[in-house]
Amino acid sequence: MSEIGRALCIDFGTKRIGIAATDYLGLAARPVEVIVATPRDAAADRVAEIARERETTRLVVGMPVNMDDTPHASELDVRAFARRCAERTGLPVTFVDERLSTVEAERLMKDAGLRRKDRRQVVDMYAAVVILRDWMSCQG
Repeated sequence: MSEIGRALCIDFGTKRIGIAATDYLGLAARPVEVIVATPRDAAADRVAEIARERETTRLVVGMPVNMDDTPHASELDVRAFARRCAERTGLPVTFVDERLSTVEAERLMKDAGLRRKDRRQVVDMYAAVVILRDWMSCQG
């Protein structure tokens, strides 16, 4: 297994939470699922369940940052959800700048031929893939 290990990525949103994970070898990012964001405790429980199933060693969480590098208004909500997930899994959390991840995910899905209606339901999951790939590319 690579030094990256098995990471689970969370793209937190107020309605949906996108989940992506590294493959068994820690070499590629793969979409996993979209979780309904409320209630938050149930969503964190589902993240913990996925983490156990995949023998995850780290949580990677997309952190919203404004284009001018200032914290986004939802930063505290993201940190609170990440804390819930860390408590349930016992795993370390790494925050990653998620700027433009949704834009990139939309482009990838459009290029793949997914209809707009279909993209709306899974964009958070593919944004998590983009965030995880960005994190993986910085891991040496």
